Formats: sequence, C-alpha cells, structure tokens
Amino acid sequence: MTDFKIILFLCSWGPHAAYQTLQDDAAQIPAEVTMVRIPCSGRISKALLFKPFEIGADGVALLGCESGACRYGTGTENAQKNVGDMRDILERLGLGEERLRLANFMPEESKDLFRFLTDFVSEIKVIGKSPITPEPKEKSLVKRQELINQIVTDHDVYACQDCGKCSSACPLTFSPRAMANAIIAGDIDSPSVQKDVWACLTCGLCYDRCPSAVKFHEFIRDIRHLLKISGLNGHDSHGGFFQSLMRTMTSKDLKVKHWEWLPKDIKLDPDNKTLFFAGCAPYYDLFFKNHLGVQTSNIIVDSLRLLNFFDIYPSVLKDERFFKAGKVERGCHS
Repeated sequence: MTDFKIILFLCSWGPHAAYQTLQDDAAQIPAEVTMVRIPCSGRISKALLFKPFEIGADGVALLGCESGACRYGTGTENAQKNVGDMRDILERLGLGEERLRLANFMPEESKDLFRFLTDFVSEIKVIGKSPITPEPKEKSLVKRQELINQIVTDHDVYACQDCGKCSSACPLTFSPRAMANAIIAGDIDSPSVQKDVWACLTCGLCYDRCPSAVKFHEFIRDIRHLLKISGLNGHDSHGGFFQSLMRTMTSKDLKVKHWEWLPKDIKLDPDNKTLFFAGCAPYYDLFFKNHLGVQTSNIIVDSLRLLNFFDIYPSVLKDERFFKAGKVERGCHS
C-alpha cells in the first residue's frame, strides 16, 4: 500500500490507447497512480486541475494528444494554457509547479508513457508528500428541516415586514423575501428557489434597505452551506476554484509565497504598525491572464508605491492567506 497519491487525467483518444496497451501487456504501472479517463485534455479546467490537490493528491498529470491530433481542434492548446496557469498558481501557493505535469502521447507510444509515469512518480517521491490537509467532510446529524428552522431563527428572518424594499434594491431584481418565505414553507427544492439561492450576489443591498435589519445575504450563505452538506451541487463561479483555494489555505503546513513577486523597489518595514493586506488579488492575474488579461497585481504595486511616496513603508504578513472565518464552504465568497 502506497502513501503517495497521484491523479492521472487521461484523454480518451491517443493517451488512453497507449495506457490500454500497457494494461494488456501487464506492465507494472505504479500503484500510486489513479487513472481518470476524460473526453479531452482541453476540457479539464484550472478548477478541475486544482481539485485533486485540495483533497490531498501529491501530484497530478494531464495527458492529451499531440498538437494537431486533437479530435476537438483546440484541446491540446487549451490544456497547455490551463496547465501553465495552474503551475504558476501552485508555485505561488507554495506547493511547487513540479507537482503538475502535462504530456502528450499517441496510441503507439506506450513505452514512452510508461517511462513518463515511472519518472513522474519518482519525482513526486523526491519532492515529498503534499503539505495540504484535506478538510473532513461534514456530516449532518440533524434533519434538514430542523437546520433550516435554525438558520431562519439565527438570522431573524421572521422579522421581515414583507415591505418589498429588498426586492426593489436587488440588482438581480428577484425577491429575497419571497425566497425566504418559500424556504420556510418547505419549498427549498423548488427550481425557482434553487436558481435564486445560487444567483444571489450576497452584496448586502437588501440588508441596507431592510427596516428590520434582516441579513438576507448571510441567510443565503448559510442556506448554500446547507445545500452543500446535503449533497446537492452548487453553482460556484469559475468552477469553484477560489473556494478550493480558500479551503486549501487553511492547511497550516503550507508555505505560501505570497510576496516574492513584488518588484525590488518596493520598500517594506516588518516593524511598521501599518499592515498592508493583498488578499486573493495576486492569484487573479494567474487565473484569468489567458481569459480576461486582468492585471490586479498592478493595483497592489501602485498602492504600495503610493504609500512609499508618502514615506509609509507598511508591513506585510509573510505567510499571508485568505479564507473565510469559520466555514469556508458557505457558498461563493463575496
């Protein structure tokens, strides 16, 4: 029994044919490898590439077809972009880019595939076990309706005056009060409620307008959490990547490299009482660079340069992380 866990995402076409040849030849495929067959390497998003690391994988390999041989046209190129972005994220996170590999194989390259697998497993063993500690799955010991009643009570939803101000303030033009009433009435599984629960921006405008100060946005977060632990899939933005990232950052043995990318001209003072917090911004550029081309890191750099201009040299948390206090599973972060 091996202690190392390596996930192998395997394209159903060229690489899988080579893998089948290894199986037919009774090749000694490393026991550390768990194969997941996929339709195309280009369909594995950055969120899916990161998910195995969140739940404790020590290494991940994505195997696709050679460039020009993809049956879906752009699968190989998409895989290259996703793996490149995710390797940068893993490096900044402190896991190391070496834990994620991309390779391409055709059906006749079974020997090359075997060599790749054995070499990758050996490299992961040299790197060592992942420092990420998977979060234990929550088990609900109380009936769902009892949990709903408790959430309604905790957020004082019964104080709602049914005035409609929350509906008029909502940027998505749906009614928080109607959704809450439906949930209280036991219609949490209705399509309209399921849609609105995950569509809510949790922006808090309804709370700002509510004369009874009912925090509908926090009520929604807890309902999302309830749905999650009930085994229902949510609709987390960007495949749930940032939720996975937040959960991963709760691992105390993770040595994040949150500030190593800063330009050398930025001046910081570890003894300064002014603390500068960047949050998840350094990860946005890495995640979205091939999609939106965002440059949120420039905001951080310009802010620090502006502070330096006024002779303010803030301190930063060397091991800075970002995650929700308490339950990071409570729906999408806002």
